[in-house]
Amino acid sequence: MNKEKTGFTKKELNAISWRWTLYRCICFNYEKMEAQGYLVTMLPAINKLYGGNEEERKLACRVHNEFFNCETNLANLILGIDLAIEEEYGSEGLDMSRNVKTSLMGPLSGIGDTLFTSVIMVIFGSIAVTLALQGNLIGWVIWQIEILLETLWLRPWLIREAYKKGVDLAGNISGKLKALTDCGSILGLTVIGAMCATMVTVKFGSVAFEGFTFDFQTQFFDAIMPKAGSAMLVALCYWLLGKKVKAGNLIWIIIVASIVLAWLGIIVY
Repeated sequence: MNKEKTGFTKKELNAISWRWTLYRCICFNYEKMEAQGYLVTMLPAINKLYGGNEEERKLACRVHNEFFNCETNLANLILGIDLAIEEEYGSEGLDMSRNVKTSLMGPLSGIGDTLFTSVIMVIFGSIAVTLALQGNLIGWVIWQIEILLETLWLRPWLIREAYKKGVDLAGNISGKLKALTDCGSILGLTVIGAMCATMVTVKFGSVAFEGFTFDFQTQFFDAIMPKAGSAMLVALCYWLLGKKVKAGNLIWIIIVASIVLAWLGIIVY
């Protein structure tokens, strides 16, 4: 057991957060996911905590090279708790560290993916795209601000707070993770639904026969569900992604289909 209290400074914790940002996907693979990134992130802490004890360093490296996969931002909570545990208990705390990672990485990923990917990135991205389409450079700036806030402020703050509270934080949040995940999922679905209705535009054309013109969009869909075309397109894209169609290929499919359908008069701009 490492009984000597080493203490990690704010500068050291910020450096560990930066290492996670830079190296989290190093040697990423489907066997261990972000394990190598976690190990590389923890190397300075391992050297500081276990010093010249080669056996303890090897053991720590083996533990930190086990399967790990967590949302980028909230993974800093696990890193902070891990540092506090190993500082307090040394190599004897590695099993506790392993259990913390195993129990938290799934729920935190559910919360993080919903909050950051489905809500925050969508909001910032939609504002940035809207302004960019108007030729406003501020749109690009807003998108960069979101990235910088996560990297320069949120991640270092999370690892510092988790390190201060240590294993107590894991106990406090474990009972609230399901509620947080449910709230995040509801919020994410609400935001995505609103974005689909406002940012995706599909208008159907009209048909003419015997001097009579029937406009599908204004005379049919607008009376029932004005954004029916948008909902159909989003549902189709979601289905295709579920069928393992790559996002890049899906973009080309939409472009080609839009040109063909517009030429046939099925949709209008």
